[in-house]
Formats: sequence, C-alpha cells, structure tokens
Amino acid sequence: MMTIVVLFILMVMTWIKLMVQGVYLTHKMQQLGYHNMKFIKWLDGKQFREVLMWNIFELLAALLLILIFYFTISQSEAYKYIVTLIMFATFIWKIIHPFISGWVGPVAKKKNKKNLVYTQRVIRLLITHGIVSGVILGFVFVYSIFPIDDFTYSTWQFFRLNAFLLFVSVISPASLIVSNIINIPIEGLVHRYYFVKARRRLKKAGLVNIGITGSFGKTSTKFFLSTLLQQHFKTLHTPSSYNTPMGISKVLNGENLTDYEYFVCEMGADHNGEIAGLCKLVKIKYGILTSIGPQHLETFGSVENIIKTKFAILTNLPADGFGVYNYDSELIRDNVNKFNISAPLYAYSMEEKDFSKVDAFSDNVRYSRNGLNFTVHFKDGESFDVSTNLLGKHNVLNLTAAILTARLLGLSSNEILHGIARIEPIEHRLQLIDSGSGILVIDDAFNSNLAGATEALNVLREIEGGQKIIITPGFIDLGAKEDEHNEIFGQRIAEKADIAIIVGKDRTKKIQDGIRSRNFPEDRLFVVESLNAATQILSQTAKIGDVVLFENDLPDIFSEKN
Repeated sequence: MMTIVVLFILMVMTWIKLMVQGVYLTHKMQQLGYHNMKFIKWLDGKQFREVLMWNIFELLAALLLILIFYFTISQSEAYKYIVTLIMFATFIWKIIHPFISGWVGPVAKKKNKKNLVYTQRVIRLLITHGIVSGVILGFVFVYSIFPIDDFTYSTWQFFRLNAFLLFVSVISPASLIVSNIINIPIEGLVHRYYFVKARRRLKKAGLVNIGITGSFGKTSTKFFLSTLLQQHFKTLHTPSSYNTPMGISKVLNGENLTDYEYFVCEMGADHNGEIAGLCKLVKIKYGILTSIGPQHLETFGSVENIIKTKFAILTNLPADGFGVYNYDSELIRDNVNKFNISAPLYAYSMEEKDFSKVDAFSDNVRYSRNGLNFTVHFKDGESFDVSTNLLGKHNVLNLTAAILTARLLGLSSNEILHGIARIEPIEHRLQLIDSGSGILVIDDAFNSNLAGATEALNVLREIEGGQKIIITPGFIDLGAKEDEHNEIFGQRIAEKADIAIIVGKDRTKKIQDGIRSRNFPEDRLFVVESLNAATQILSQTAKIGDVVLFENDLPDIFSEKN
C-alpha cells in the first residue's frame, strides 16, 4: 500500500510541475494569439532557451543519479529510500524553481510588461492541458507498474517509472500544443456563438456603423473620429486595440447599444480575408482605409494579399454610404481603381494639393514642445487651422481623415474644432510626457513600423531641445522585410539622433549595421539587453533640455531579457 501511495504522490507532483510550466507557456501562447506555428517558432528561439536548458539539466541530473544507484545498490534496502528521496527533491525543485526564477508567480507579475489574462479561453486551454497531462501520466503509470504484484523498488520497473516521470515532466510545450489543437473546434463554436449574438444585437439596435482599417493609423483615427462625432452624436467605439472578431463581439455583447447612434469600429487583420469577415459582423455604412504596408507580411504571405484584405473595407460599403482613403499611401493610391467599389470615395492627403485628386489636404505643419499645428483645406474652398497636443505627420493624416469623415457626416467646423480640443494623445503613440525633470519624453512605444518610426524620428529632430536620444528594440513581425526595414531604420537613426540606445544585442544586428554604415560615433551607440539597462544608460547620458524618444516596445514574448 505504501508503494502505491509513494508512486501516486510522485505522479501528482509531476502533474503539478506540468501545470506550473503550462501557466508560463500559456502566457506566451496568449501573446502569440494562440497560433501553434508562432509558438513552435518561439520555442526554437532564444527566449525559451533558459527554461529548456534547466529542464534538460533537471532531467539528466536526476536520471544520472538514479542510474548510478540502480547499478550499485539496487539490491539493498537503502536503494528505494535514496531514489525516492532524489525523486521527491527533484520534483519539489521543479515545482518551486519557476517561481524562484520569475517565470510564473509574483516575481513574473512585476517583471512582465503584460501579464497572463485569465480569460475563458485561457481557462479552457489550461483545463485541457491538465487533462492531456493526466492521460499521459495515466499511461505511464499503467505501463510502468503493472502487474502490480511483481512491482518492487529494486526492479527495472521502478527505474523505468522514475525515468518516464522525469521525461514526462518536460513535455509541457507538446502537451499545450496538443491541447490547443484539441480546443480548436471548441473555440470555433464559442466564437461563433458570440459572433452571431453580437451581429443580431447590432442589427436590432440599428446603429450607423463606421469601419476603420489599415496597416497602421487605424487605432488613432478611430479615437479621433469618435471624439469628433461625440460633439453631435451618441457614439460608441471599440476600446484600445479591440479589432478582432472576439474583441468586437465582446464590446457589442457587453454594451447597451440602444444608448448610441453611431458605432466606430476598428478592424484588424493579420491573415487573408479577415476584414471581409469583420464586415459580416459589422455591416458598415462608412469606411476609412488609413494605409497599406508590409505589416504582418509573414502571416499574409504577400503584399498582394494585404492589399486585397484591406480593400475589403471599401468593397463592402453600400452604395448609399461612402469611403475615405489615404491618398499618400502608395499601395492604396495605385490600387483603388482596381476594385469594384459601389460607394463614393473621398481622399485625403498631406502631399497632394490638387483637388481634382483629393478632397482634403493638410499643410503648414509646425512642431513644438506643446504639440503640433497645421492647416486643413477642403475641396469646397473652406480651410481652418488646427492646434493639438498630438505629435507626428501620421497624426496630421489621421486627424485629417477624421475631420473629413466628420464633415461628410454633417458636423460643422465649430463642432469639429471643439472636438479636436478634447483629443488627448493615445497612450504609447507619440505621447508627450513632461515629468518636470527638464527632459522631454516622446513615448511611441506601441509596436511600430518603418513609416511611423521614421516620422517619430523626424519629430525628434525637429522639436526644440538639446540632445536627441532614441531608445528602441526595432521591428518585428515583418517577415522577409524585417531585416531590410531594421537596417534602413538604423540608417535613419544615425541621421536624426545624437545618441542611440538599442535594446537587444542579437536581434538588433541589422539596426546596428545600419547605424554604423552612416559613421555614427561609437561612443554614442549603446547596445543593451533590456529596457532596464537602457534606462540606466539614459540616466547617465541625458541632460536637462534633452528630448528622448522611446520607439517601439517589444512584447515580453520577444524580449531577449526582461
């Protein structure tokens, strides 16, 4: 009986270890959008290497000790106690080590920029992971100890059981992947339920729906337009970056839609056809296409797929609606006539001032430590000056899109200007932060792209101040374009910044190459492993009057070291 109890405790400890590591890995899976291939790629990268090496060490060290004792004292009474003690000690360590190392638990919560959110999907995934792990352990138990009457501590069976338990204790990644696959049909049904419910509620409420998409600029444009429309209409918008079917459905199912007249919906996509799918959820009457670029090229597969997917925001418009698009985006401008669009279209620009091509343009852009000023001109001859505490050329474009759309929807110039005065910078998107230390911070830490980062560098250079300092880890998720864009980014950093602090020694080699190719002084280039190290360098180099740009901030999943 005591034998069964000991073995059962070892099995439970193995299961607990699998669940502890499962929580750690589920956090990464969540950050990767529950995509198994992205997760497998991450497992093969540097970020998982420390965990993997510890798993291998714990496995081999315990296995080696047990093997030595098996071939030396397996026939003695002490053997079972020594091996049992080794197994208990190993699994106690395996359970507490992730907490000590800060992979899970309170230390991880303080260290991570974004902690695991225990959504219903996460709970379902962990339950399935627990069941899969339990089934595997059940097979190991049955295979290793039966027939139970022949099982003794001095036989090969005992060694085999311990070896199997040690090996099983490192299979959390495989178990989680299998669990994620098992849950695909379950998640599909859950998504379908919330999707259909949200679509019915939205249709019943009879809101006027506006869709906004683009490779970049959609979140800012959404907030700007919603703020303007609120001057005249009761307006609901999707919060933060809620731009997926589940995110939008959550908003629609959680709000009393009868309280609103307009719904401004941000629509995101990183796979073919996703915007068309979102247009089935939200029957838009008006649409805004802010930009098309190589964002998420790795998952789209080609620029042509991106173009086709993004243009669905315009091709799904009814004839009595209208579309607004960014004329300065080359991929939009060159392809707008290739699609069958029944709704009238209106273009906005900063570069084109010919009203035969655009319906609104902005010029006379001036930057200051308080924000920016510009003038917007309309096809009917009206124009007015805009003052805002926003920064960046792209925000001029995004504001122009919102202003043009609001004007087409009937808002007066006074209502628009009153709305602009209420617009606040969106967190981590060229957000001015003056802490009173005399050093001005420009926070552009939201995941970036080459066009946006270039504009942020232009702002950094043009705004008045002393040294111009940039802290950045570069770009991710650009597929084959990633190295090219990072190297170009490095070249532009060398041209615009006085001090460059690059986060990530291995992953940022192309940025470093780009910076050095412009003969940037080596004593002004710092390459560090973490954001904490970067801020330490900043404290040693920054002076009163300097301007610091934080450009892009990688999720924990891509950080080389937290």
